[in-house]
Amino acid sequence: MKKQWIFFFIGSLLAFNLQASLFEANVQMVNFPKEQEKKIVVAIQLIKKVVTSDEFKERIISHVINGKKTFMDNNGFTNEEIYQKIIEGAEVLKPDKNKSMDVVLELYNQANNTIGYTYPHTSRIWINSKFFNTYSPVQVADNLFHEWMHKLGFDHEIKYSKNRNYSVPYAIGYLVEELARKHYLTD
Repeated sequence: MKKQWIFFFIGSLLAFNLQASLFEANVQMVNFPKEQEKKIVVAIQLIKKVVTSDEFKERIISHVINGKKTFMDNNGFTNEEIYQKIIEGAEVLKPDKNKSMDVVLELYNQANNTIGYTYPHTSRIWINSKFFNTYSPVQVADNLFHEWMHKLGFDHEIKYSKNRNYSVPYAIGYLVEELARKHYLTD
């Protein structure tokens, strides 16, 4: 019986890793000059490398706040369930588990402090060119993944607080940036 359980566990682990390795991105761009499209393409490549990495999986599953394995504003999901939601790629508006980040990105310009935003009723993510123009592909990957976490149904406090940094969108966005930086410098 113990041997059977070990084979089941190993089989499940392999299936989980295979599922992660199939993660894709379907991205449409609106109002992006040709020279700026390349930055999005590089950011998406970085996101795919990060999401399919073992380190990303391990860091999400082992994320701790105040000695407890959790994220803030997690909608009642465990760390493992949050990771699974990311790998499945089932956005709230497009709930099929297609293992893909499905978004429409629109570049806009405003002289405020908003890097990007989205709304629950659309697959569109708006990115402020004020920041985008100076951001590296690594920083764009962070912001894009943060906004995509909203598409998966996660939110955070509107005003800054210490807890907001540990919310699913912020904490995982920061993690994507940290891990993307490793790939960006080595590729």
